[in-house]
Amino acid sequence: MTSLWMWWQGYVTVRLRGPGLERLLNKMAELDIVLQRVRRLTGDVVIIRLKVKDFRLLRPLLWGTQINVSILDKHGAPFLLGRFRLRAFLAIGLMLSLLFVMYLSNFIWFIEVGGSQTLPMEALKGAVWDLGLRAGVVRSTIEPRAIEAELLKRFPVLAWAQIRVKGVKVDILLTERDGLESGDTGPGHLYAASNGVVTEILVLRGTAHVRDGSTVRKGDMLISGEYYDAWGQKQFGAAQGVVKARVWYEGIGEGALAKWEPVPTGRNHRQYAFTIGSITIPIGKSYPRNTHLRSDQEWHLSLGRALVPLRLAKIDYQEVEYIKVLVPREEAEKTAYVHAWESLLQQGVREEQVLKERQTVDFMADGNGIRVTVQVEVLDDIGLFFTH
Repeated sequence: MTSLWMWWQGYVTVRLRGPGLERLLNKMAELDIVLQRVRRLTGDVVIIRLKVKDFRLLRPLLWGTQINVSILDKHGAPFLLGRFRLRAFLAIGLMLSLLFVMYLSNFIWFIEVGGSQTLPMEALKGAVWDLGLRAGVVRSTIEPRAIEAELLKRFPVLAWAQIRVKGVKVDILLTERDGLESGDTGPGHLYAASNGVVTEILVLRGTAHVRDGSTVRKGDMLISGEYYDAWGQKQFGAAQGVVKARVWYEGIGEGALAKWEPVPTGRNHRQYAFTIGSITIPIGKSYPRNTHLRSDQEWHLSLGRALVPLRLAKIDYQEVEYIKVLVPREEAEKTAYVHAWESLLQQGVREEQVLKERQTVDFMADGNGIRVTVQVEVLDDIGLFFTH
């Protein structure tokens, strides 16, 4: 019970060092200061344990002495509650910080523009500002489709615009026209460059042959160059407009489940080659590359401008044996995925355009590899103009 009561009140372990320790201990006894576990280490060093309230009485006794006191440890409920109180403050502070960050995530703080080359940046900034897209605006108030349509109307140089909201960031992706104005080309129609599902159509000149939700195949007419002017007269000119569609692209990549790695046998060979102009004279035997690793070191000599340059090469051959090493499936699948994406990039797919991605993993027929098929859905302008 005494130890429990002492723990509840709190106690400290202190070290007293200096001359006159006996007189100090006698004074503490006269003041009824209870000492626990007194240990004398040397003649002038003592370690004692006493209550927190008694430790406060110790300080006046040290005045005028050369005794130094150091607290080695703190025990008991008061110190434990103090640590809990500190941790509680830290937890509350962390929670408030997280709530503040979650609140800030409801706003847009970064706007990045990509694809614009000739469009004045200040004019674009003014336009998106007028349309309500600016740093600090509430994310839920942004209407990407309306902003895209308005940008295409305000800037005829744009062939395609996309607003992508990613957390606290907005990407403005633009594609400019090739510089062909209506008077620079003959009459013609706009055709589908690939299969897809139309999501948006903006007719600048001509007559639309498709609408939102239409499924089109490569070569289908999208916008005809025939239209009626303001006076009701039929005209035939160069069709102009933007037709956005969801398009699927497919890339296939393969990854091996085994590879052959060279293991040195310990046998090495060396060959020298002396070259004069276009003539090479080997000194020593050469070895096939399928059983040896080769490393070259060359020295070039020039004996004046009028003479033929000389070159000496040292060729080291390291004999190896190739052993079959199994490749983990995860590594082979990752390699095949990278190759599949390389195929997609060669088809003109950009990662920032991807709306959906789907992949299929199959074993190759011989069982020595993995084939990964990656299908991506992108939002693209599929209109392709042809003169009539």
